[in-house]
Amino acid sequence: MTRSHPSLTAGLIAGALTAATLWTGAAAAQEKLDLQSAWPLTLPASGQNAQHLADTINDISGGELEIKLYGAGKLVPSLQIFDAVQQGTLDAGYTSPLYVAGRFPAVQLFGGVPFGPDAIDYIGWIYNGGGLEIWREIYAEQGVVTVPCGVMDAEAGGWYKFPIDSVEALEGKKIRFAGLAGEVMKKMGASVVLLSGGDIYPNLERNVIDGTEFSMPAIDVAMGFEKVADYYYLPGWHQPAAFNELIVNKAKWDGMTDAQRNMIETVCMETAIWSLTSTAQGNADAIAKFEEAGTQIMSFPPEVLDAFETATAEVMAEQAESDATFARVLDSLTTYRAGMQPWSDVKK
Repeated sequence: MTRSHPSLTAGLIAGALTAATLWTGAAAAQEKLDLQSAWPLTLPASGQNAQHLADTINDISGGELEIKLYGAGKLVPSLQIFDAVQQGTLDAGYTSPLYVAGRFPAVQLFGGVPFGPDAIDYIGWIYNGGGLEIWREIYAEQGVVTVPCGVMDAEAGGWYKFPIDSVEALEGKKIRFAGLAGEVMKKMGASVVLLSGGDIYPNLERNVIDGTEFSMPAIDVAMGFEKVADYYYLPGWHQPAAFNELIVNKAKWDGMTDAQRNMIETVCMETAIWSLTSTAQGNADAIAKFEEAGTQIMSFPPEVLDAFETATAEVMAEQAESDATFARVLDSLTTYRAGMQPWSDVKK
């Protein structure tokens, strides 16, 4: 696993801890957290983010806070992490808000928004635009505390066995998609199939599905999709950025000291920077590998992107109409982005 430069991490964390006056000379109570990741710890970005978080806290805490990290499935199935943390059978989990979107539709807006903000603006909304407060309110009633903990850079537009050269090209095709983008694909005439990561490759290979989205190139390269699909679309429209989250049982969180909680918050903010920078070269290397393998690197035609964007607006309106909390989160994000527009337009 690639680790961040020690001086960079140490400087960021030490500076933040000093500024927050966390350590006042009094010894903090020791605390241990059993933490399970939803992903293999070797997986770029998501899995390695969890390892980075645990390693950094264990390195700098002086023993006052110890994290015991487990990989995907070691204690509970990945999709049951939220329930285990809620019930207190697991102290904490490193996961995605999309994994509980069926129960709390509004959290889809923290897990990646079609035609949404890039990573920097997403972080800005969370910490400066009120996003985090609403996110925590949604979980508070469930006895769970969320800490934004790593930002995923833009995903690819997906792997396909056919070229998407028109809006009509998607009609009747079986596509693996999820969340809000999956609803958009349905409006485009596609038949959306939900598959776990491990089931995608064999279904593509056997022509059970015609295409799939998965993740960024650095992660896609580990899946071998270039062997079973000819067309790779970049960039993705459905997830310009996304948050991973650290969720902690609320009783466990409340029992920690302010210093311990602030350390977790600070290291998670640093993990966002590490997440973005640690995958940049991997994404470039993966694209080069795909090209060498004969993959056709494609861009969506403007008329197809326009259709995606129109369908996205319809999906957002429908979701907001059916769920008041979704509407509240969407309004918060939309308001923030509108306020940032003069600067966002200039920096493009």
